Amino acid sequence: MTAIQKIFIDKDVLTFPLTRRILKNCPGVPSEVIRNKKELDSNLASSVDPVGEGKRHLRLSRQKGTFVKPCPCTPHYLGCNYFIINAALNCPLDCSYCILQLYLTNPVTTVFVNLGDLWKELDVFLARVNKNFIRLGTGELSDSLALDEVTQTAGEFVSYFRRKSKAIFELKTKTAHIAGILAEPPAENIVLSWSLNSEKIAREEEKGAPSVADRIEAARIVSSKGFPVGFHFDPLILYPGWEEDYARVIENLLRSVNPSQIRWISLGSLRFPPGLKPIIEQRFPQTRIIYGEMVQGKDGKLRYFKPLRLELYQKIVGLIEYWGGGRIPLYFCMEDGEVWRKALRKNPGRKEEIELILSPRITESCQ
Repeated sequence: MTAIQKIFIDKDVLTFPLTRRILKNCPGVPSEVIRNKKELDSNLASSVDPVGEGKRHLRLSRQKGTFVKPCPCTPHYLGCNYFIINAALNCPLDCSYCILQLYLTNPVTTVFVNLGDLWKELDVFLARVNKNFIRLGTGELSDSLALDEVTQTAGEFVSYFRRKSKAIFELKTKTAHIAGILAEPPAENIVLSWSLNSEKIAREEEKGAPSVADRIEAARIVSSKGFPVGFHFDPLILYPGWEEDYARVIENLLRSVNPSQIRWISLGSLRFPPGLKPIIEQRFPQTRIIYGEMVQGKDGKLRYFKPLRLELYQKIVGLIEYWGGGRIPLYFCMEDGEVWRKALRKNPGRKEEIELILSPRITESCQ
């Protein structure tokens, strides 16, 4: 994790319990109380790399809006009826392809410390759920565990959601920060998931993240304790040697982690809005991943040509089915029906149908 160089605290959250905990866990890190966001913005505006600078600072603030929102997915592609919990914004890891470099207007890594308001909002939200289960997670706008050594909130999320039988809660990470998880008893409706890639991509494009082998070992430890786990091969990236590299990762994963403990694996390929390309070129001049054979998709994002995506997916699906014995639920993130049919031999028409693909083993464990 990138070392925190300074902590900025909104004046109205100075006495919150989570604020005090974070400050206690960051001895020697200078802090400053700010009266408004403009003070912080002006400090970063003069930086050569505001995004990188923002990752080295931490802001403690109050979530004044809604914590829980439907995953925005992407227009014209199939979603999976997922809900995101925005307990933090931005991430201390620095992946070259990360869309947050473009998406977030405030580059400072921010933790919302008003957890009491979150639990109340979730109580109301979950009480309104009128189906067997609903999937939620915190890993959309920040890595779920990258800051847990400082915030120590992962255990609180596990403790809260273990009592909510309709909720399937996912903590998604690229890290190996599992101490807070291991301190809690396992729960069938709490899924720890890891974003994985080839070792080459992790080493060259995922700055600050541990090796893929370390992530798999963390997943092995967590799953051996009894927690269900998930994995996200997203973004899969084409480059010379990709087949052999991904094959090694998938073999290592499914030899290390019992497939019966894996709730799902999602697949997605490299995609990004055109506006992100110049940001990547400036911040990561050494990267070559954005110069592949790409076309603008129906959602406006640059993607690999569909025949290339299908070749990529069919190879990865075949490897997972071989090593996993065909028992692991697979789904796509932001792909259309044709890709589903040709790569997964499934034909979902709506996000509710994708939800059902993931549901049998999940609903069994949450009755």
